[in-house]
Amino acid sequence: MKREREKKITRLHLILFGLVITIAVIVIVSFKLGGSKKIERYKKLEKDLNIATMYYYGSKEDEIEKGRMKIITMKTIVANGYLQDEITSKCDGYTVISNYRIAGEYEISYDSYIKCGDAYKTPDFEEEYLK
Repeated sequence: MKREREKKITRLHLILFGLVITIAVIVIVSFKLGGSKKIERYKKLEKDLNIATMYYYGSKEDEIEKGRMKIITMKTIVANGYLQDEITSKCDGYTVISNYRIAGEYEISYDSYIKCGDAYKTPDFEEEYLK
């Protein structure tokens, strides 16, 4: 009789242990999925800033001299109505517009960078470009 009780207790411990492990795995997976969704959201903001800057700069009829670059801040883009996103208030950003020689010809390129507190920062983000 004592052995049967011990077997039941051991079985109960195994079931509880399995349940705890299952819950832990679910929690870890949930955090990982939530984190990757946030990163995707920030990357989308980078792309949106890039596109908005193209429209903004295109409307200015301004030319970048060959071999030069200009910095347009996200604050400027938002203030002029080219970008409307709820997370822009939590982030700083800018787009580098450059006109450099690529494969023998000058080409204008747009590269956007954002920093959203400690949550996300584009590689090579430069604080001094925000000034």
